Amino acid sequence: MTAAPITPGSGAYLEVKVSARHPTSLGWGMRMVALDNALRPVEPLLVLGCASLYAGGDWGSFKLAESLAYLLYRLSLLGMDRGIVWRFGHATPLEYRSDLFASLRWVLAASLVAALFLVGLSLTAAGSVRGMELPLPSLLLVASAIPLLALADLAYQANLNQKEMLARIVGKNVILPLVTFGGAVPSHFLGGPGLPFWFFLGALANGVVAAFAFLRIHKLRATDLLPSVPSRELRGFSIPLVGSDLLAGATSRLDLMLIGGFAGIQAVEIYNVVMMIGRSLIAIRQSFEGLLLSAFSREGARELTANLRELFNHSVWTVGNLMGLALLVVVFWGRDLLLLLHREYQDGWFPLITMIFFAWISVYGDLSGLMLQGLGRTRAWMAAQISGFVVNVALCVWWIPQWGAMGGVLSLGVSTFVQGVLCHVLLWRTSQKNLWIDRYMLSSLHIGSALLFLSLLSLQLDSVTARAPLFVAGAAGCIILFLRSSRHFSAIPMADRP
Repeated sequence: MTAAPITPGSGAYLEVKVSARHPTSLGWGMRMVALDNALRPVEPLLVLGCASLYAGGDWGSFKLAESLAYLLYRLSLLGMDRGIVWRFGHATPLEYRSDLFASLRWVLAASLVAALFLVGLSLTAAGSVRGMELPLPSLLLVASAIPLLALADLAYQANLNQKEMLARIVGKNVILPLVTFGGAVPSHFLGGPGLPFWFFLGALANGVVAAFAFLRIHKLRATDLLPSVPSRELRGFSIPLVGSDLLAGATSRLDLMLIGGFAGIQAVEIYNVVMMIGRSLIAIRQSFEGLLLSAFSREGARELTANLRELFNHSVWTVGNLMGLALLVVVFWGRDLLLLLHREYQDGWFPLITMIFFAWISVYGDLSGLMLQGLGRTRAWMAAQISGFVVNVALCVWWIPQWGAMGGVLSLGVSTFVQGVLCHVLLWRTSQKNLWIDRYMLSSLHIGSALLFLSLLSLQLDSVTARAPLFVAGAAGCIILFLRSSRHFSAIPMADRP
C-alpha cells in the first residue's frame, strides 16, 4: 500500500495498491540519497576553510555556542520530526493533517522557549564557559536560529512522506552551509560580521526554502490555523524520542566541556574539526534513516516484514561499505588533509581514524535502533540511549584527562558501539526473527577484510608516492567488488529470497 494525493496540492491522501517491486530498489529514494551524499562535501569544505581562518580561539568559542544551539533545536522538535513520518501510515488523511499542523505549533512554541533559555543561560554563572562569552547581540543571533532550524526540519520531514527530498537536500546541504560559512570566509578578510551573523542568515535562508517547499505541497486552509493538540498516538511515539535526543546531544556537548576543562581550547578545536569531518561521513548513514522510517510508515507495519528485513540488510550493507571506503580515504590521506588546514589540526589524524572506524563497525547497531523506532518501540530505543550515555560519561571522565581529544573520540566511539549492540539485541527480541541475511553479511565481510588490510598496510608507508598507487588500486578493486555484489543482489528473484 502507498499514498496518492486525491487532488494535487490538497494535502489529503488515500491508500492505493502499488505493483510489487524489488524491496531494495528504493527508486526515487536512492536517487535522492545519491544526490544528498554527492552534495554533502559542500559543507565540510566550507567549514574547514572557516576552521583554518578562525583557528586560535574564535572558532572553538563559536562552535561551543553553536553546539548548544543545535542541541536545543533538536530538543525543541519534541521527537515529532520522526513522529510525523511514522504517523503518516497510521492515521486517516484528516487525522494526519491535524497532527501535522498541531506539531508545527508545538515545535514553534518549544523552539522559542529554547531560544530564550540559551540567552538566559549565557547571562548566568552556569553559562560562563568558553563559547558562551559571545557578546549579547551575537548570542541573540545564534538563539534566533533555533526556531528557524526546528520548523524547517519538521517541514522537510513532512515532505518526505510525499516523496519530496530535493528541497531538504538543497536547503540543508547547499543553502545553509553556503550562506553560513561561505559568507563568513570573505567577511573575515573584509572585516565584516562574524560567524553568529552568518549562522543566523544561513538558518533564515534554509527556513525560506523549507517553507516554500512545504506550502507548495500542503496548501494552507483556515482550519489549519486553529489551536489543536497532537494526538495521543503521535505524542506517545514522539515524546520518548526527546529523551534520546537529549542524551545524544548531551553526549557530544559533555565531551566538549570536559575537553575544554581538562585539555584547553586548542584540544576543543582539534576535537571539533575531527567531529565535523567524521559527522559529515556519518551523514551517509543518516541519509538512509528517513527512507527506512518512511518505508515502515508506508507499509503501516508494526512488525519486521520480509520486505523491511531485506531493505534493512541492504541498507546496512550499502552504508557499511561506503563507510569502509571513507575509512580507507582517511587512513591514506587524513593526515595530509588536516596538515593543509592548519598545523594545529594534524594531531587529530588518529582521533579521526578512530571515529570513522567506530562509525563503520556500529552501522548495524545504529540502523537497528532506527528499526526499533519504526516498530514503535521508542522506549526501548531510549533505554539503549541511556546505556550508551552512561558508558560515555564514565569513559569521558576516565580518558579525557589522560588523552584529551583522543580520549573524547574514543569514549564516544565505544559508547556508540555498546549502544548499537544493545539496539540489535532489543530488535531481535522484539521481532523474534533472524535479522541477518547471509548474502549481505558475507559480502560485507569480504569487502571489509580487504579495506582493513589496505588500511593497515597504508600505516606502514610514509611516502606519498608509495601510498598513491596502492590507494588507487585498492579502492578501485573494492568499488568493483561492491558494484558486482550490488548487481548480483538485484538479479535475485523475489521467490529465492528468504
